[in-house]
Amino acid sequence: MTIPEQNSVDIAIIGAGLTGLLTAHGLKKHGFHVTVYEQETSLTQRRRDWTIALHWALPIFKKLLPPSVVDNLPQAICNPYLDFNPDVECLPCMNANTGEMLFKSPMPGSRRVSRQRIRQLMTEGVDIRWGKRVSAIRSDNDTVQVEFDDGETVRADYVLGTDGAGSKVRDILYRNDEKARAVPSGYYFATAITRHNNAERVEPVHSLHPVTMVFMGTDSVGAIGTMYVDDPEDKSTWTTFWVKIWRKGLASFPDPPSSTRSGQEALAYLKKTTKNGLAPFQNQIDWAPEDGSTVAFIDEMKTWTPFLPFDTHEGRVTLAGDAAHPMLVYRGQGFQHAIVDASNYVDALLKIQAGGDREEIFNAYNAEMVERGAKAVEQSLKEAELSFDPESILKMTMVRRGHGKLE
Repeated sequence: MTIPEQNSVDIAIIGAGLTGLLTAHGLKKHGFHVTVYEQETSLTQRRRDWTIALHWALPIFKKLLPPSVVDNLPQAICNPYLDFNPDVECLPCMNANTGEMLFKSPMPGSRRVSRQRIRQLMTEGVDIRWGKRVSAIRSDNDTVQVEFDDGETVRADYVLGTDGAGSKVRDILYRNDEKARAVPSGYYFATAITRHNNAERVEPVHSLHPVTMVFMGTDSVGAIGTMYVDDPEDKSTWTTFWVKIWRKGLASFPDPPSSTRSGQEALAYLKKTTKNGLAPFQNQIDWAPEDGSTVAFIDEMKTWTPFLPFDTHEGRVTLAGDAAHPMLVYRGQGFQHAIVDASNYVDALLKIQAGGDREEIFNAYNAEMVERGAKAVEQSLKEAELSFDPESILKMTMVRRGHGKLE
């Protein structure tokens, strides 16, 4: 149950992504007063959507949310109509050259969700101030002042930066140190979402695996899967997605110009540079409509390995999620660690509320978050390095140890 606001502790969360919204819910359950500030102007400003796998941190995720949101989680699951069993709750990978199964990584209890839809669910009951871009953070003995580009200043007892890989809050806390900025990883990540309105073009995706199938063993990594299901009995109403990852600087995949990173230009680039692949994957690219209905994006993924110290404003300001440790998508660890951050942040404030020393408690939070996050970032980079060669693939952590939490 959510406890009505019963204390005067004000928390300002910067960033209304999944980490910020989850932390807000966790705090509200314990009666804290929370306001979330988001630079986007509305929930629907960005058209882009992608899938996120909830797996080893799912129990923590549910614990932080109110029952009303947990009860509606099936609305965000890509295909909520499945009989979830070990064959469904895994990530299978095919050899992209031969079509043989390379491995199946167990993901017990996992659910793959639409990022847009789960974000929309998680806005329920959260006070979000849209169009608020942070420009500065200052503090005195009692409070923190957050200044925004529009000239407004708000005061809070605590500030949490959950404003993503390009975090402005991180930049401020590290006093504009270049070493604290996310850097290009050297790996491009392309996503496309397509509604074929044709069951015969959806069936090959579903028949390979009802959630997602990955392809490895060539100079790119691919994946196809189910994005949305309107009518479980009519696959012509389903929406599918495909993903492609490749190294920067390959002769076979010339680096996409900045003008081709989204929309029809992105789709045209991906069609032009993706040829002769294994049929299930190649067909999804070839069949993607060029009438504007396919939503395609290309990004060079960025990472940053966290380090200490940074200016916590005497234990009042810190980071969580991608603002704290942006990592590559391999093994789907980014949001799992963000969930842990959110839970640990709530616990830290409860300890302070119970009489604990603020700076000591947040020094412990930061030390644990930095150590855990740094390991996860480095591990995601190692996974990427191993993912393009048929011989090295079997050395990947997801092959040897699955998708579970690494101690």
